[in-house]
Formats: sequence, C-alpha cells, structure tokens
Amino acid sequence: MKNTWYSFLPLLLVTMLALALGVMESRKEPDFFSANSLDALRELNFEHQMRVDDLLNTEDSLLVSELVQANAFLDAGASGYPQGLVVSLSSDRGVLLLQPVEELSEVELQTVAGEYKEAIPEFEEVEIDQELDLSSPFYDWNFPFIGEKEEPATEVAPVATVDLAEETIQVAVIDSGVDITHEIFANVQVSEGWNTLEDNDNMYDDVGHGTHVAGIIASDAPGVEIIPYKIVDANGGKLSNVLEAMAKALGDDVEIMNTSFGLSSPSYALEAMVERAYEQGVIIVSAAGNNAATTGFYPAEYAHTIAVASVDTAGNKLPKSNYGDWVDVAAYGYHVRSSLPDGQYGYKTGTSQAAPVVTAAVARLLLSEHTGELTFEGILSALKASNEVIIGGELAGTPIIK
Repeated sequence: MKNTWYSFLPLLLVTMLALALGVMESRKEPDFFSANSLDALRELNFEHQMRVDDLLNTEDSLLVSELVQANAFLDAGASGYPQGLVVSLSSDRGVLLLQPVEELSEVELQTVAGEYKEAIPEFEEVEIDQELDLSSPFYDWNFPFIGEKEEPATEVAPVATVDLAEETIQVAVIDSGVDITHEIFANVQVSEGWNTLEDNDNMYDDVGHGTHVAGIIASDAPGVEIIPYKIVDANGGKLSNVLEAMAKALGDDVEIMNTSFGLSSPSYALEAMVERAYEQGVIIVSAAGNNAATTGFYPAEYAHTIAVASVDTAGNKLPKSNYGDWVDVAAYGYHVRSSLPDGQYGYKTGTSQAAPVVTAAVARLLLSEHTGELTFEGILSALKASNEVIIGGELAGTPIIK
C-alpha cells in the first residue's frame, strides 16, 4: 500500500501545481483594461447593443480575446453597417470599432461616446465613425465615364521584367478598388490587396475612382507595384475602413500610400495612424480636397502627409481645389484621362487626380535611389527643389510636380 501511495505522489504533485498555476492565471490582471473598466465596458456594450471589432489586428486579436473572456464582447450579427464609434486606446495600444446593432443618430452616438469616455480610462478618444460621402466634392465627377472603349494614347509597353527585391516600389492605392485586368497595368505589378468592406481580397471597383487613380500612377511610374485597398463602394465608406486599410498596408510594408479621399473633420485615430506611418518611413500622398476652402480636409492637413492641390496646364489653381499654407505641392488635375473599370478610359478632374501624379513622382525618386530609404523630409525637399514654383494667386510659392 505504501509503495502504491508513493507511485501516485508525482502525479498528485503535478496536478496540484497545475491547479495552482490555473488559479494564478485566473487572477492575472488583464493586459488592456482594468477589471473595473471591463465591467463598465461589458455593461455599456450590452446596454447600447454594441458589437466590437479590433480595427488594427482582426486575426487572433489579443484585444478581442480579452473582451471575450470578460464577457464584454457582443457579436450580435448586426445587419448592414450602421455608423458607430471609433475608439483609440491610450498609449497607442489599439483601435476599436463599436458598432450598434440598431442605427443611432449622430446626436445619440455623441451621447454614447461621452458615456464610454467617462467610464473607461483606457479609452483615450472616442469619435464618430465619419462617413466618406461619394456625392460630396471628395470625389469630383465633372467628367463622366466614356461610354465606349478608347484606345490608349500610346501603345502599352510589354510586361517588364522587374526585380521586386531591388527595383520595385510598393504603392498602396487606398480607394474604391482597382480593375486589375485593365491593359494600363501591363507593365506594372498589381498585387493582392484587401477589401475592408467585405473582409476579403475582392478588388472589384464599382465606383471607378480607384481604377482611374491607379492608372495615373501606372502610366507615370512604370516599375511600381500597386497594392489596392478597398475602403469605399457605391454605398459609401467610413473612417474605420480607412484605418483598417492603412494598418493592413503598413503590415504589408508598403513604401508609399496614395490617399485620394478625405474627411471633413479631424480624426484623432487617423492622425495617430499617419504618425505611425511616418515613424515607419512610409510616405503618404494626400489629395488636398475639392471644397475651394483653406481648411477642412484630412489626412491632407496633417503634418506628415504630402498635401496636393490641383492646377490646370497654365499652373492656375482649379476653382474647387483647396489651398492654404498646409498644401505642400500642386499637380495637373484637370480633365485627366486614365483607366476605368471594364477596360475603358475616361476623364476626371480634381485633387484626386493630382495626388497620383505626385505619388508617381515620389516612386520615381525612390527608384532612382535604388534603396527606397529616403525620408519624408528628404522626399519633400527633393520635390520642392526640382520643380518650378507657382508665381501668384492662392497657391503662390507652391511647387508644381510634373
């Protein structure tokens, strides 16, 4: 009997140790929130029926895992995509999307945002998930699609053999998707991107804007690798789509982001994302917007983006182009011919068309260095030093990139 007891002793000790470790693990403090904050978050989520997404890390998210374990995570299978709240955690520890199951007015959302901000100290900022409105001047449709397919102005070059490790600059086109089968992309590589609206790699462009923008880059900078990130479709898009796309692009180690879109109000989360890109050495080229105003277009107004106004062939500011001392450069943006979905060509105008001209110029600068390691400040200085400057008018002193 004594020998039998001794034989079970090691197993008993291992069991006791496992139980002790389990108790210690259960008592371990949460990684992202205090116990009180998790209680408050659980109550608010169920009170307002908010489902939760981690915008910066959607796969195996430790942040969401903590909320699930604390029963503070609501996944109610909300239909559609109601406008919600974007939450920036303190110490740059993540960004959450709180999305109501039932649609709330902006006034109601503001009230709910205040409740979360007051109850949860780890919430650095809580803001409304702003809409990207396709009917606004953000996307300027002065020139409609060309109904019939046109031949390109010059013959499309054969597909180039490119050493991706040494000679290709990766450009994120954060927009409405790209028709990757269009012939204009024959001598550039278009790689798999991400559709933030559907959480897949379907890059269909039901708006036409992204294909037009990407075509300008492909025409002006052969040798780039274009990676599309879809943030908007015919039904619109939101700030949360932009944040997810930019985070994905940073994870893909892109070197340039083209952002031919904008928000009418500043965003804490978007500015933080711009700073994150800047710290990683990624160059962001942003359309200055088409509101004929001196303020109110983001991310272009943030310090670490290259803000692009639009001009005509004579260097005159287009009437709708935004302007101001925050605008860094200008480029041609009037009646620009480029690719459209389904193999077509057409004309569009605005800062959305001027921005990819500058993106292509940045790519050429990086390719000329064969390193892709020029800093934001170095790129901006090079652009300003090598181009003529507008003499007079609202854009006086602004370099014109060609």
